[in-house]
Amino acid sequence: MHVRLRAASAYNITDYDRATTNMITRIEIRRATAGDAEAVYEIVLRALRETNARDYPASVIDRLVLTLPKGVASTLEEWHAYVAVVDGRTVGTGSLNGNTVRAVFVHLDYQGRGIGTKLMDAVENAANVQYESTLNVQSSITAQPFYAKRGFKVVREAFYGEERTILMSKDISGPSE
Repeated sequence: MHVRLRAASAYNITDYDRATTNMITRIEIRRATAGDAEAVYEIVLRALRETNARDYPASVIDRLVLTLPKGVASTLEEWHAYVAVVDGRTVGTGSLNGNTVRAVFVHLDYQGRGIGTKLMDAVENAANVQYESTLNVQSSITAQPFYAKRGFKVVREAFYGEERTILMSKDISGPSE
């Protein structure tokens, strides 16, 4: 039987991550607010320039940095947007718009610590609360392995000039009774 979680449980997720220094760091996932816009802008900008730049030509990154960071930051209150906060610092973001995952980015210094996973847990929980049965994401080359690990399957690839994106989908309806 598939159990749908209540919305409140997605708004204040707290977990702990053992950093390489063996210190325990608190990771809080909460709904984003307009006050998070500047930090989210910087996270997206830095992720594009430093992480995604490994997989895309400079011309693609140059085009994306002109609009994507501002676009993500400006939709925080329109979409089901979340931020990850570690030691009082916003270090990641992830959003849901209808049945589409949008803008999952983690600050370079915090990648590989499970923050993206916790953001996606909140996004998927929000989709369950909305009774969505399928989640879609237009993934970058960079993020494709991350989404694949979460059960997303490639539907098709698309090119926007030199920018290759991968449309992926995941059934979240659960088994029928």
